[in-house]
Amino acid sequence: MINPKESVAKLSPYVDGNHSARLIQNHTHIYKLDSNEPTARPSAKVVEAIVNYVNQGPIQWYPDVRAEILCGKIANYTGLPTDHILSFNGSDHALECLARTFIDKNDRVVIFQPTYDHFRVYADSCDAQRVMLSEQSEGSLTQKLMGAGSDPLRLVYLVRPNNPTGQLVPQAELEDALSQFADTVFIVDEAYYEFCGETAAGLVSQYPNLVVTRSFSKAFGLASLRCGYLLAQPALCAMVNKIRVGKHVNALAQVAAAAALDDIPHMLAYVEEVRMAKAWVLRELERRGVPVISTPANFILFRVNEPEKVLSFFENHNIYLRNRSMLPGLTGYLRLTVGSREVMGHFWNVFEKIPSQFI
Repeated sequence: MINPKESVAKLSPYVDGNHSARLIQNHTHIYKLDSNEPTARPSAKVVEAIVNYVNQGPIQWYPDVRAEILCGKIANYTGLPTDHILSFNGSDHALECLARTFIDKNDRVVIFQPTYDHFRVYADSCDAQRVMLSEQSEGSLTQKLMGAGSDPLRLVYLVRPNNPTGQLVPQAELEDALSQFADTVFIVDEAYYEFCGETAAGLVSQYPNLVVTRSFSKAFGLASLRCGYLLAQPALCAMVNKIRVGKHVNALAQVAAAAALDDIPHMLAYVEEVRMAKAWVLRELERRGVPVISTPANFILFRVNEPEKVLSFFENHNIYLRNRSMLPGLTGYLRLTVGSREVMGHFWNVFEKIPSQFI
């Protein structure tokens, strides 16, 4: 009998969202609001760049393993030099490589809960001693980490703003923790940076123990192509680069992400559209007396009496949401990806038809 290594055998896998929407051939009237993807297509410049590459680019070649053109544009976007940047096949790939680079068996790894669950899988697969802390516990970030015990902490994973709660650890608290725990690697996951506008990227040059990860899947609309990057000091980048496979960032993803960075106004216009639509849908939910949790990202949470029945009701109308009610402190809550005002209008039209006892 063949078995995996012990750490993999005993770990609980990441649970994906509903895949039913992908099985429907005509996506015209499908509203996939369960994974925080944009409801709009990417920039026309992205589409043009992809078409041009398919028609004229060297598809028969491996992609540029250093992603030099893309990393140059990321440097312009972030204000950091290219030797502070590594590209990945999505920010999940960056998280996996970081776990493999820094976590040995029994290393203590802090993850705040509830949060995005993929890094927990990567930490467990490395046989980490996982330390789960509540983000709602009292005290600053440093105080929370000091309360995790006297043994050294190898790594801290922090989503900022957090998914699904939207909590944003203040910059001053993050800086203090980086100073107090100078031998601990801090991963700050900024998948939703473009929506909230607050970033730790400016701290990277000052703190050698800080890594910031980002994604092109959210505000830029490239989720299916898989492209992300990390920001860190060159020495740390060199460590991660030992196990990073540059060929994993395919040529179309590189071309698309570079083109997306050439059209920042398109991204900013969508971010503003989401901001306005979020304000509108929050007002409507509050007007109905529905408990809500707003976030600085492109999603909100709302609480209902019968989350599974509400979820099914929406799915019968081709609207897909994410049930978060099994997470600590979120009983009864569904997560709604906020998109355009038009899409939020479709969501609201169906919401008003839900039987009152479910709400």
